[in-house]
Amino acid sequence: MTRQPATLTHRQDPDQVSLSVRRTALADTVQHLRVTSKSKATRRAYVGDLGAFATWCNAMGYSALPADPQTVSEYLADNAERLTVATLRRHLSTISKAHQVAGLPNPCKTSAVADTVTGIRKTHGRPQDTAPGLLADGMRTTLDSLSTDLAGYRDRALLLVGWCAGLRRSELSALTWGDIQTDPADNRGRLLLIRRSKTDQVGAGERVPIALDDDLTKCPVTALEQWRTALATACGAEAVAPNAPILRQVNRHGQVRGNMSGQAVAFVISRTTQQAGLAVRYRGHSLRKGLVQQAGLAGVSDSAVMATTRHRSVAMLRVYQEQVGLVTNCASRGLL
Repeated sequence: MTRQPATLTHRQDPDQVSLSVRRTALADTVQHLRVTSKSKATRRAYVGDLGAFATWCNAMGYSALPADPQTVSEYLADNAERLTVATLRRHLSTISKAHQVAGLPNPCKTSAVADTVTGIRKTHGRPQDTAPGLLADGMRTTLDSLSTDLAGYRDRALLLVGWCAGLRRSELSALTWGDIQTDPADNRGRLLLIRRSKTDQVGAGERVPIALDDDLTKCPVTALEQWRTALATACGAEAVAPNAPILRQVNRHGQVRGNMSGQAVAFVISRTTQQAGLAVRYRGHSLRKGLVQQAGLAGVSDSAVMATTRHRSVAMLRVYQEQVGLVTNCASRGLL
């Protein structure tokens, strides 16, 4: 009887299986790191901008990915009257990034697209609509108009800390009670730990000073303590625990809810300044810009301002200062 040779069944080497799993895990990790390298706001902008471009291309019968330089140029030209140059540049950056990620030739890095952008800037360029700075007079008027109820204590702390520390609205909303520390070199002030910011995406953390003011109604440290006491009285000690958010929602019935978002912070700034009778429409960035502008008018050194605001360059500081103080510091004043 002839024996049939045994059928050999291919078995994967366990080491090869392990290596394949590791490679897949590493690829997933790399993808996650690439995604998290951009802030949530940036990722939202990418999705929105790329969606707008894809929708336009579909309506026009063009390919969005890959796109050719003529398609991108026509898209920019078609939106030039509706969108600002800054917004169009952001859309262009998104389209460029999409092609880079896909490994496709980048139509945005061509002279045709660059010339189109230059032409749009010359034809449709207009000043960017930026938030006005809330200067000291406006801040004092707003503070004087606040109520003395729970929401009023919260709003006073929000305005004074945001202005005196030159904080962005997202930084304000992220503060916890554990982020407040006494300055070891000067117990008349406090240090605020900013755990993550627009210029510190990796979360290294930065400390920002606020100082005691002789006028307690204008003092950020006092405002924080008054709000802490009022909040603890209303909600208990857990509401002011180290990991608890400083800024909380307070409804019209005086009931305390969850922590405030950056958008809610901006709304409080807009609402309180309007209720104070200020004619200008102030926004989320108005506190930070107002501090920079008022400090410039008062002759505070650039280095001192930058130590608080964490600006990386004097040039950006000048952008914030805009044209405030040009007449006061006019070069010809007193020369004749």
